[in-house]
Amino acid sequence: MSPWKTPGATLVLSLSLAGVAAPATGLAQTEDPPPEAASAEPESVPQAVVEPSPAPPPPPVEEKKPDDKPLVRVYGIVKPTIVVGNGLESFGSPNYVAPTAAANPLFLADPDAVGLSFQAQQTRVGVVVGEGTPVKAQVELDLVDFSKSSPAQATGLRVRQAFVEWSPAEGHKLTLGQLWDLYSPLNTHTYNLVGALFQSGNSGFVRHQLMYVASLGSLEVGAALGLVGQNATAILNNVEYSRTPTVALRAGYRAEKTAWVGASLIGTRLTFDANLPTEEGRMAYGGNLFAEVTSGPLNVRAEAYGGQNLANLGLLTLAQGYRTNDVSEVGGWVSGKLTFDKHAVHLVAGAAMVTNVDDMLLGYTPGTPGVGDAPGTAPVRAGGNGPGIERNVTVRAGYAYAPLKGLSIVLEPSLLLTRHKLDPAAQPDADRLGWGVETGGLYQF
Repeated sequence: MSPWKTPGATLVLSLSLAGVAAPATGLAQTEDPPPEAASAEPESVPQAVVEPSPAPPPPPVEEKKPDDKPLVRVYGIVKPTIVVGNGLESFGSPNYVAPTAAANPLFLADPDAVGLSFQAQQTRVGVVVGEGTPVKAQVELDLVDFSKSSPAQATGLRVRQAFVEWSPAEGHKLTLGQLWDLYSPLNTHTYNLVGALFQSGNSGFVRHQLMYVASLGSLEVGAALGLVGQNATAILNNVEYSRTPTVALRAGYRAEKTAWVGASLIGTRLTFDANLPTEEGRMAYGGNLFAEVTSGPLNVRAEAYGGQNLANLGLLTLAQGYRTNDVSEVGGWVSGKLTFDKHAVHLVAGAAMVTNVDDMLLGYTPGTPGVGDAPGTAPVRAGGNGPGIERNVTVRAGYAYAPLKGLSIVLEPSLLLTRHKLDPAAQPDADRLGWGVETGGLYQF
């Protein structure tokens, strides 16, 4: 089972063309009718002996095979948590929604002040139709909005996955839709489900793609064509006018239930200032090594990557290039989890760094000082410039207690060391240290 997917109980809806069928293990059985009553005629009048008609045989009981799947499976994670910390940001927004770095000090009056938040964000729900058949469809949504710090009832929905998968032959899968990028197949052990170790060594995310994967014995190979990035505006821009999809290749070796190791590549040609006299093209590419090993109660996963302009491809990394410059980076992470009965502990660490810092852009637009009685302006986050982070290191430890099936009580402290690229005129120290502690519950179904 892929580490991206969440196991849990299933809601089983057994459907047939004639309507709703009874559960396979509880079909009604037909009882034998009572024998017909004896004739009341006198004994002197012989009567033909009429044997009662045999009862019809009971319908056969349908036996489900162990590998049978329900036609419709509903799954999800409910995640009510409490977070306390100082100076954290979630993908550039200074809040505790899904911490990924120590916050840029320019956006907080006191970046070292401690804050407290109650969160139900990162809760998710999904539906799978046709699992175990040649054609499967899956839709998964979650509740996340990084622009809202503690939104309560104002939390919005986001599409995580929406794809159709066709298996034309055993061991072969053709998938079209939005799902986890072929390029980076693993995820870390963490209760920060959305933050994970993104921007700290985990170079993956979701992508809308056409993907083919073949399992040839212990060898698995795959290829995918994908959308260059995300365009959340109402008009076409560089995303569509790049006109060259991402191309990803992956190969791995699987030792049944014990190990999976492999490598992957991704690349495309980016277009800047599309359809303008200043139009410029640049290459974005990266390579990734990955491994997952399981030994008894211990599971260890790791990835290491390098490349240029990867953040332009929608990957949650640091290096975002622009029309006149390429930006390169390296990074990686390692994650281990030990599970015993109702208890589990994990330890994860990841790091990423830009290798040509002088070429990267600030992650914000600098403010202006006040002149006379005229007030100055505050710095403004410039998401189009990328994260604006030179290097980022994250260390997390976690503990979970599972008193009942599906329910876990969790505790996860985090330490984040981040260096932001700041304007030379900025007064704060560019090196920041942030910490956070998350506790609460996870209910998986």
